Parts: sequence; C-alpha cells; structure tokens
Amino acid sequence: MNLKTLILSGILFPVTLISAAQPNAPTVKFGDVTPADFSPQIYLKDSSAEAVVLYDGGTAKYEGNSDTWFNILYTYHKRIRILNKNAFGAATVEIHLYNDNGKADELDKMEAATYTLEDGKVIKTKLDKSSVFKDKASADEIIKKFTFPNLKEGCIIEYTYTINSPRAGHLRGWVFQGQYPVLQSTYETNVPTLFNFVFLNSGYYDLQPSVSKSTENFRLQGKDNSSAFSSAEVINYNADVIRSKWTLTNLPPLVKEKYTTTIWNYLSKIEFQLRSINLPNALPKPVMQTWTQLVTEMLKDENFGEALSGKNSWMENDLAPITLKNDTLQTAQKIFSFVQQNFTCTDYYAIYMPGTLKSAYTARKGNVAELNLVLTAMLRKAGITADPVLLSTRDNGFAYEEYPLINKFNYVITRALIDGKEYLLDASRKKIGFNHLPDYCYNGSGRIINPEPVLLPLSADSLKEVKNTTVFISNSADGKKLEGTFNSDLGYYESYDLRNDMSAAGKDDFFKKIKTSYTYDINMENEGIDSLNNYNEPVSVHYDFSISPNEGIIYFNPLLTEARRSNPFTAATRNYPVEMPYAGTETITVSMEIPKGYKVDDLPKSERVKLNDHDGMFEYLVQADATMIQMRCRLSINKANFNTEDYDTLREFYAHIVKKEAEQIVFKKL
Repeated sequence: MNLKTLILSGILFPVTLISAAQPNAPTVKFGDVTPADFSPQIYLKDSSAEAVVLYDGGTAKYEGNSDTWFNILYTYHKRIRILNKNAFGAATVEIHLYNDNGKADELDKMEAATYTLEDGKVIKTKLDKSSVFKDKASADEIIKKFTFPNLKEGCIIEYTYTINSPRAGHLRGWVFQGQYPVLQSTYETNVPTLFNFVFLNSGYYDLQPSVSKSTENFRLQGKDNSSAFSSAEVINYNADVIRSKWTLTNLPPLVKEKYTTTIWNYLSKIEFQLRSINLPNALPKPVMQTWTQLVTEMLKDENFGEALSGKNSWMENDLAPITLKNDTLQTAQKIFSFVQQNFTCTDYYAIYMPGTLKSAYTARKGNVAELNLVLTAMLRKAGITADPVLLSTRDNGFAYEEYPLINKFNYVITRALIDGKEYLLDASRKKIGFNHLPDYCYNGSGRIINPEPVLLPLSADSLKEVKNTTVFISNSADGKKLEGTFNSDLGYYESYDLRNDMSAAGKDDFFKKIKTSYTYDINMENEGIDSLNNYNEPVSVHYDFSISPNEGIIYFNPLLTEARRSNPFTAATRNYPVEMPYAGTETITVSMEIPKGYKVDDLPKSERVKLNDHDGMFEYLVQADATMIQMRCRLSINKANFNTEDYDTLREFYAHIVKKEAEQIVFKKL
C-alpha cells in the first residue's frame, strides 16, 4: 500500500486510501431478519471474529423548531450477529444525551430485540422498556443504558432510536470501524447551507461522500424577537440542503497492536466542527475561532491564564530563598524542584483549573494544568520568560494543528526561555527531571499559549535513548564456576519507568525478577541501583553473579537476560503506522573467559543487518581465541515512527533479531 496525502477542508491527513465505498448498498429495515441472516456459523473472512456487525446506519437531518431555529433529528439503526459468548459485551448499549445551556437532547422511538433461530423459524424477543436505565455522567451528559434479553451464542441483536437535539451547531460524527468486522456502515447528513461545517476524517479508507443538493422548506415557530430571521410566529424558510452520504462495506476490525499511541487515531471516522453560520442577507458569522482569538480568551480566563500577568505577591515568601540573582538557570531549576516536590497532582489530564491560581497554590495540590500554571507563574515572578503549552498526550490522540479545537487537548506543560535556550518542564510528575517530559507528551506538536501562539514540535523521533550494558565473565579460582559482573546504564525513559516501579515494589523484588528471568540457576550478590534519586541522570543497574555449569556440553547465551525473546510485531498485516515512544541505541558488550576444561564447539556467526537504508541497524560481532570470547551486540533504531509500507520490513527485521539473539555458544569438554 502506498502512503498518500488526502486534502480535506484545508487539513492534511496522511492516509492509505482503500476503497470500500458502496454508494448503492442495500437499505436495511428494522425487524427484517430472516433465517439466512444466521448463516454461516462463522465469519468466513475472519474465523476468529466473536461477533459481526451486519449493519450500522445513521442519518442526521435538520428541521425547524419552536425557538425560531433548528433541531437535528438523528436516527440510528444497528444489527449485530453474536457468534460466541465472548461478544456478549456488545449486547450492552449506551446512548449519550447532552445538555447545552438548558437545551437538552431527547431520546425517542427506541426499539430493541434479540432474534434466535429455532426449528428454522426466527423468534423475536423484544426489550422491555423498563429495562432501560439512566446514569448521569455529568451536569451536561446523561447516559441511557440497556442490555438485550435472551442472549445466546449465534443470536442476532438489533436496535434503533432517534435523538432530537436542539444543539444545531453540534453535528454528531460517525465511527465506521470498531472491535468487530462490519459488513455495512452508512451515515448520511442533510445540512442546510446556513451551517458551514469543517469536515474532519481519519482512518485508511476513502471517506469522500456522495453529495447532492436540494431545496427544502423549514417551518420555524416562536415569538423570539432576537431571531435571526424575523419576529413572526411562523416562518417558512427555504434553504439549499447538502446531502452527504458515506457508505463503507466489509470493514475488518481495528485491533490495537504493540507500538500504537491510540487506536482512536486510526479508526475510520468522520467528525464535524462548525466554522460559520450564513444568515440570510448578512455576512457569514464566524463560529470557529482562530488560534490568536482563542489564546486571547484563554489568557484572560481566571481558570487559565489571567493570573500569569498579575503581581502574585503571595508567591514572594517561597521565591525569596530559591531565587539567585546571578544564576537564572539554577533559579529555574530550584523553582521547578519546589513545585514538583511540594505540590501533589490530583488529575493528569486537564487543560483548565477548576478554581483560581492562588487557590491551587494555597492548597499545594491540583490537576496538571494547575501545577504547571503555578510553575509558569513562579518562573515569571522570578523574571524568567515562561509560557504554558497545550498538548494532546499519545493516548488522547492527535490534535489538529490548523484548527483551534480545544476539546482535542488534555495536557499542559511549561516552556521556559533562559539565555536563548528552550526548556520544557512538567512539574506534575515527581520523578521526571528538569528539561524532561514524560514520553507520552511527544505526540506531534503542542501549542504555545502566548500572544504569538506558535506550534511547539514534540515528535517522538526527536527522543534518542542510549542504553549500554557490559558483562565480564571469568573462571573462579577453583575452576568450578563462572563468575561475572553485570552493569547496565539505562536510557532516560527506561530509568524513569524503573524509578516509578521502585515506588511500588522495592529493590529486592526487582532483582528477584531478574534472577527468575535466567533460564538456568544463578547466584546473585552485590546488587545495586545507582542514581535512582537523581532524576536528571540515567539509572545504572549492577550485580555480581556466579554460574555452576553442568558437566558435559554447556549451552550459553552471552546476552544473558538482554536477549529479546519475542517479536513485538506479530500481526501478518498492519493498516496503521508503528509508533514507538522513542528512537535510540542499545549495546551489550561481553568479555568472557572460556570455561576451564572446555573448548568452543560452536560459535554464532558475526553479521550486520540494515533496516531500510538509514532507519536502523543490527550488528552481532563475536570472536574467540584459545582463552577468551569477545562479543558486541548493537541495535540502532534511528526514528520512532514508521509508515504502513515499512511494516513488513520492520517485522522481518525484528524476527531476524529475535532468532539471532537466541543463538548460543556451545562448549565441549576437552
């Protein structure tokens, strides 16, 4: 498959175009289930499928309301074949209803039924409406939930409902793919040209809709003198309506594989964002802000940036002892450490403060936005240039760089400028160093929140981990054992992970796991972990060990526990990129004395293999003389992100590494 660039509404989306569109796909009616729908017993294109979505359809249509404006009428219809009990979870349905300033969605015309095949006849079991429960997710969201009755392996479940929504500027999107194969997915929107939406899509299917235009009459009722149309009680408004229809068929499930930020980035889906309203006889009324407009508002918002430009005299007592007049960098480091060690983060995903900056400062706790806005304010109070930065973490998905869609962001960090150098800071994590960010922050880019809101590059490709391991093995004085020393200088992010692990489990448990990972009996002593509390430095793990070889033939893997035992890329195909958290190099060097009374009978061959031209390299170099074996094994990955067309090569590359690193040196008695 070739990577192409699809241009939609001014946004560039890297996608692989796979045509699955069927504009003339058959219409499916609720309740029209036949015995033929229960065959075959398995989904032939994916015999491991636990359920198959036979049909998933929806429409969105505007109609006039009693507020001299518009509602959107959504109609949903879904039919699923449950192949085995592992898919019974698909029989629990949640319907999300929203409330926007008193304008609430209303659920109507809901039907649901389970179908089973008995003696060649379709038996229908209807859902009892009393089995529908309501949960209040938040002040602005209610969830209606139900589970289908009479569930059995092989049954078919089906439901339909409508939602009448007064939120005319919020056009719901559509997700075509999911956990199970989909035979047909269709979404249709009918939007008056009064509303100008930006169309946003993702995934690996061609999501260009079939489009037609017609003129419709809308009956708007009400006595609202502020109406954009007139103060009449009834208005008949003729408008052009754009009908857009998307239909995809035979969609495979999208399953998360290793090295995926979030599968949500790659599901085939469409979303809409209102750009402007085109009122009659008037210039278009912009709704979507520019980045400059949004940032101006955020900097005036008391729940974000208002206090950043204030005097904040209540910080002075804490700043006085950690402010150094002649060392700006050290002052910044001390301020960072003060916030990191004295404040507690209560929520790691937030972009606004629930209260004011002063209240968060006084409480000594808050969400990630509060802590890093406190850090920004303290740096500014000390005379250091600092700004907050909005970003979307890797598990939250991509944020659009061009459009200021604030709901796509979920995290705040701080950028400081000191002597012309940029420093990126996150005081919400206790064990991260100065000028380091957690690796989940590297998700493409962030947006600096200042009067010139430029992009801040945050690519995982820019992170370069370096790990070096050295092993020395020699014969014991009595010649009965092999004695060795192991020392591994970890990369920064492996060190960060280890520091967090040490908070949950102690040093003894850590080394116990290392010992059990050996495939033969080993004694360990003098275990140690250096620089565990120095968050700006990588961690060093070291221990001494001894092995008592069996008599006869000795099979020995010189990579010890560092050998990779499995290929991280198991799927035969992959339709979305490989996204590693960072690039880097791992090197293990082994110097080994040949066991006393033995000779080398078989030695792995040296080799060097490239990944593409410049994307990576694996080398395994080994040599032996009469008394010693020297080996160096190095893996270099020069970038973190790989496109789909690189997947087969990457999978073969790692398969070769796993096989090579499993090779053993064979020693035989003299």
